[in-house]
Amino acid sequence: MLFSVLCFAIGRIVNKKHLLEKVLRIMDEIIYWNQHETTLFAVEELRRLMRNAGYECTITDSGRSSSHIENSNRKIHLITTNEYHATCKDKKIITINDDGFALFKSSNDVWIIGNEARSILYGVYMYCRIRFGYEWTRLDEERIVDKDIPTHEQLYIHEPMFARRGNIIETINDPNYINALIDWGVKNGQNEYFFTFFLWNDIKSYVSSTLRKRNVHVTLGGHSLSFLLNEIQEKTSDSELKQNDKLKFFAENTKLQDKVIQKIVDICMENEVITRVSLWPEDIGIDEKNGSEFLPTYIRFTEKLKEALQKNKSQVGVEYIVYNAGLSWNMLERKEQMESSYHVDVLYAFWGRDYSTSIDSNEPKQKRAYETLQDWNKEAIKKGRSLTVLEYYSDHFMLSELFPPLLTRIQQDLHDYKKLNIQGVLNLIVPTHQKRKHPEIEENYPWKWIHHFNNYLYARIAWGEEYKDVVEEYFNVLNEDKEAFQQLFIELEKLISQHTKWNAPLFPARLVDPEKVQDRLNYPQIPLYLREVYKRLAEWDLTETESLLAIQTKDNLTSFTTKEMMLIYFYYLKEVAGIHAEAWTLEVEH
Repeated sequence: MLFSVLCFAIGRIVNKKHLLEKVLRIMDEIIYWNQHETTLFAVEELRRLMRNAGYECTITDSGRSSSHIENSNRKIHLITTNEYHATCKDKKIITINDDGFALFKSSNDVWIIGNEARSILYGVYMYCRIRFGYEWTRLDEERIVDKDIPTHEQLYIHEPMFARRGNIIETINDPNYINALIDWGVKNGQNEYFFTFFLWNDIKSYVSSTLRKRNVHVTLGGHSLSFLLNEIQEKTSDSELKQNDKLKFFAENTKLQDKVIQKIVDICMENEVITRVSLWPEDIGIDEKNGSEFLPTYIRFTEKLKEALQKNKSQVGVEYIVYNAGLSWNMLERKEQMESSYHVDVLYAFWGRDYSTSIDSNEPKQKRAYETLQDWNKEAIKKGRSLTVLEYYSDHFMLSELFPPLLTRIQQDLHDYKKLNIQGVLNLIVPTHQKRKHPEIEENYPWKWIHHFNNYLYARIAWGEEYKDVVEEYFNVLNEDKEAFQQLFIELEKLISQHTKWNAPLFPARLVDPEKVQDRLNYPQIPLYLREVYKRLAEWDLTETESLLAIQTKDNLTSFTTKEMMLIYFYYLKEVAGIHAEAWTLEVEH
């Protein structure tokens, strides 16, 4: 009896050994063709994703790879376009624009080909989406979806819609969140992250490795002039550094400019991940008298900065911003005699837009802004430079806690910008403005989850994916409820985006700041609108959220499903509309 049991056990071991040998015989082989840090990270990611999907693989340097490895079922090559053409001259010629990639099948070989190492990483993520069903929709989740995935043709090429695609982060000092955002963003085709100098100073030691591994572009700048001046002041007693008029800085005091420029050069030389500087004027308007001279002197400053970087043999680029700070058209529009630059690029930002209308609508302010955009872009192209648009799709200050999902607006905007030959679109992320006036809303409002829907749509469409596919992937997790919730989001966009038309008239207040509006009697339609929003949301069945709110906080997003977070979002929209409808009514009555 004991002998029989022993033989049975040995037989099982032998069978398992044969099974293991069989598995090893069909194991994939990842072959990498260069030692770039991002290529090696792409290898690491491909191996991780394959193993999580239940597939083992080996890893081989191309110099040591054999074309006759018996236990390799499929060879997956990670290679740049130049390496592919130089090594595989008998194979198909591959042409890829910008930082796109190609997936090419040739007998038993799969080639993931990119113009640069980051493009190879994009190709790895797409390969894993196609082969294994991976999805990266939520920031906190990596899913493998069991679905019918069509077999792609022998050659699949993906090219981005825009050369610059990424997020602007000015004040969010949360390294864990930023690292997660970068990781998620690259999986969804982003290639740039923009930080203020002061935020970068605080987080660089935490995020530099994440950025470097993915070889993404890093822009430093924003409203950082005060920070740079303070940094200089700490190291000198020169009284002239104490001037407070930051707008005059660009037109006067060239000695002070030189010190700021040197400080920027020093920061750029410290870290190789920095690829661009975009220092903006202070966020205040300028009058007509001084407006005509401001932009030319500011542009000249950015050219001086570019010259200083080049003298230090730095490849860091420079751009200037045209932006209606304080709703000042003088800081946005180009005067007829004003020349744009041959040496630095343009960042265009129009604050106060009505997001219920398109960029080419006939609303007077929007029409003027659209004409200004076309003018600057025409000038940039004529001078051999590029123009990038700053958008506010994830800005909780501009869009407020009555935050609209912008499905169709983002889709239409990006295609409209593409038609204009705009080279890039960056999306600004701004958290909620804490007023400590309504703690029941402010303490637990999940702004990171709420803005992420817009950022997801923006990232995927700017990367060059179809709107229908992007939306379907987001809502598929809801199964039989997906169509109903998609229609709710479309309805919310139409209803809630309307309030952005009051951003400019109420400036610097917003719809959620009735206490800051002096002429409240001039806006009787606002409380009526807010009551309409509240009434519509009150009709929705949100009973499921009551038990969830007891444990929901602004950061425990992983504790809830997508459907639960949607219901929580609807709840906050209803509460924000109700609270401010009452506040506006009281303010008007008094």
